[in-house]
Amino acid sequence: MSKDSGKFRITFADAGKPAFALDQESIFIGRLKSCDIVLEHKSVSRIHAGINFLDSNYFLINLSTTNTISLNGRPLKPQRTDVVADGDIIQIGPFALAASVRSGEIGLQIHSQLSGIPLTTNKLPPVGSVMPHLLSKEYADVLKVFWEKRTREKEDWGTLLRPTQKPQPGKAVINWKPTRDLQKPWRAGLFIWAFLIVGAIGAFAFFRYPQTFASKPLATPHSGNIEGSLIANQGNGNSCTTCHTLNGSLETACIKCHQAEQFHASNVKAHQEAGVTCTVCHAEHQGADFQMRAAAVQTCAQCHNNENLKTYNGKTVRTAHGGSYGYPIENGVWKWKGLYRETAETIPEINGAATNDETEQAFLSRQFHSIHVSRLNVPDGLKGDKYGLVSCSTCHKSFEPVDRETPRQTCAACHVSVLSARENTANCISCHVQHPYSGDRWSGYLRADALTLRREAIGSQIKRLNEK
Repeated sequence: MSKDSGKFRITFADAGKPAFALDQESIFIGRLKSCDIVLEHKSVSRIHAGINFLDSNYFLINLSTTNTISLNGRPLKPQRTDVVADGDIIQIGPFALAASVRSGEIGLQIHSQLSGIPLTTNKLPPVGSVMPHLLSKEYADVLKVFWEKRTREKEDWGTLLRPTQKPQPGKAVINWKPTRDLQKPWRAGLFIWAFLIVGAIGAFAFFRYPQTFASKPLATPHSGNIEGSLIANQGNGNSCTTCHTLNGSLETACIKCHQAEQFHASNVKAHQEAGVTCTVCHAEHQGADFQMRAAAVQTCAQCHNNENLKTYNGKTVRTAHGGSYGYPIENGVWKWKGLYRETAETIPEINGAATNDETEQAFLSRQFHSIHVSRLNVPDGLKGDKYGLVSCSTCHKSFEPVDRETPRQTCAACHVSVLSARENTANCISCHVQHPYSGDRWSGYLRADALTLRREAIGSQIKRLNEK
């Protein structure tokens, strides 16, 4: 419903009373001096009627339960409403209000003792049929809307000897309710002492039995004040309120702390859409020696498992790569889906080598080789080029036909140790990036200028994310 103000223009047939105009949503008509239109007569209730402006129409509301009101000579029952149209005559006691509605403005000319004003006319339709489409269920609560906007004012409203609820309309206020002003109230000191005693017991229990509140201590990275961290802008210092705040979630605290020049707490798109948050993978309160990164790797296998029947965005997950890992080509066809956009943004070599790839297979091949060839230092035990970088012959012993067996054996030479949670153990995060905006990833293998380019790209992307 519209909340625009109506325009009311009030004139009197009696020349001794001046005309006036009101710009508001509704008006009261009655005997009380506080009413917008005051009609002084014993047959008029203190608040007899109201006119409310809703959706470019004016609704007449009967607020009296004892005295009558009529529209065009037809009675309007108590607590009922009807639309006021141009030419309508409203009768309240010995007064007649001639209505004129034009261009969103309503004019009310008030005549006393009904002098010269016909109460019925054959030209006007009966009450309730002026605009029947406006009296549908949508407008059934127009009276409720009217009362929500207005309250009756009393000289000493709200005192202990007065009722605290709105009185019913009518001549007599009969809804008096007993008050508690004569009852002896509870002493404020009792509540203060109770609060102090309970607080003291809670504080003693927290320091005497901390394991009751946290089953195990925080992991070492969170329990100390770490300076110069690559992934956090401040240390936790074993503080509870750093992570557990009253006005934010635990994940919000994680993201706020883990923002550094070379690290942003963004997750990959697939996990964001599935609702995977920080604490799903990185648990806490598991002991000082607990390895949070190792636990995160374990959660990968716990979730991506054929026995996990839960769906994420309508899709199920399964055991990845049949329980193994390796070269993402089967029968000469790339099964790799390519890099996420967030990860590609941190690798300038991909954008610099961009071409008009004719097929999706060509696009995947270009991405895969751009992040490996001439970009990584060759690991021990493998052959590189004259600069000590990974080349085509590092992984392929022949090219006609292309050797696809050797790469399956050489993948593990890089995807262990440096990228793993445990020494010499390949795992999910060795290949699948979870926090793409991390400047430290692959730093042990990237050539010096490639590492510089990547960190510059990550720095610009983090700046862009922080400016959003």
